[in-house]
Amino acid sequence: MTKQEFLEYGQLNFTVSKVRMHTYNTLHADDYAETPFFATVNNQTGQALGPVRKQYTVIQNEDLLNTILDKLEDSSYNLDESRCGSFAGGKKIYFFIKLNSYDVFGDDKIDKYLYALSSHDGSQKLVFGISTRMHSCANMFSILMSNKDNVHVIKHTKQVEQINTDKINEMINRNMSGLKKLYTKLSEASPSSELIDKAADIIASSKLKKIPRKTAERRNELMECIKIEMDNKGHTHFGLFNGVTNYLTHKYKTNWSADYEMLAGNSNKYSNKVLNLLVKDLIDKGISLN
Repeated sequence: MTKQEFLEYGQLNFTVSKVRMHTYNTLHADDYAETPFFATVNNQTGQALGPVRKQYTVIQNEDLLNTILDKLEDSSYNLDESRCGSFAGGKKIYFFIKLNSYDVFGDDKIDKYLYALSSHDGSQKLVFGISTRMHSCANMFSILMSNKDNVHVIKHTKQVEQINTDKINEMINRNMSGLKKLYTKLSEASPSSELIDKAADIIASSKLKKIPRKTAERRNELMECIKIEMDNKGHTHFGLFNGVTNYLTHKYKTNWSADYEMLAGNSNKYSNKVLNLLVKDLIDKGISLN
C-alpha cells in the first residue's frame, strides 16, 4: 500500500487551512469586519474545525504521515496492516503504524504499533505513543511514549515544522521492555476480591445508592470479561488488567470509534486508571517494580 492509498483508506486525503475570522452584520450580509482571530477549515468539506491562536501552525495529514514514517527505520513497519482516521470531521486525527517486529510474553505474542495523535482544531498537541495488541485475545492498550526530554509531545507552533527525524525504534523497544517488565510484576501478584471490585468500580460503579440499568449491564459484562481473562491468564493482577482491556476493546459501547476511545477517550482513561490502581497495590504489598 502506498502512502497516498493509506491516507485515502483512512479518509485523511484532505488538507486544512488556517483562515482569519470575520464578523458580519446580520442585517447587512455583505458587511464584514476583519478580526485578529483565526480558525482552521477542512478544505475538502468547507467545515470549520476550530478557533486557533495566531501562532498555530497547520501540519497537513500527508506531512504528519511522512514525519512518523521518517522516524521509523526502513522496513520496520507495514502500512498494509496499519490504520488511520479522523474524528469529528477532521478535528482530531490518528495513525496506528504496525511494526514488523513483535514481542513475546509467556505463551502469548504482542503486536506493536507506533501511534500518533494530533488535531486540526487546536485542542491536541502532536503526541507519539505505543499501542500493544495481544494475539490470544486481541486486547489493546495504548500508552504515551516515555522519554526524559519529552521530545515526542509537540505543539502546533513553528516548532512543528522542525520536528527531529531521529529514529525512535530503539526508544520503542525500551518502552516495550519496561511495559513487559511491568506485566511480569503484575503476573506475580494475586488480587483480592476487594481490589477486583475497585477496578470494576472505575468503569461501572457499584457504590451508587441506585444503580442505573445501563451501569448494571456494563458491570455484568465487565465482570464476565474479567472472569474469562483471569481463567485464561491466571488469577493475577495481569489477568485482571487483561479482563479490563478485553472489555474496553471488545464490549465497551460509546458514541466514538474504538480507535478514538483507545487513544484519547474514556477507554484510555479507564485502562490507565486501573493500571495505576494495580501498580499502587503492588507497591503497598512491598513488591519492587525495579
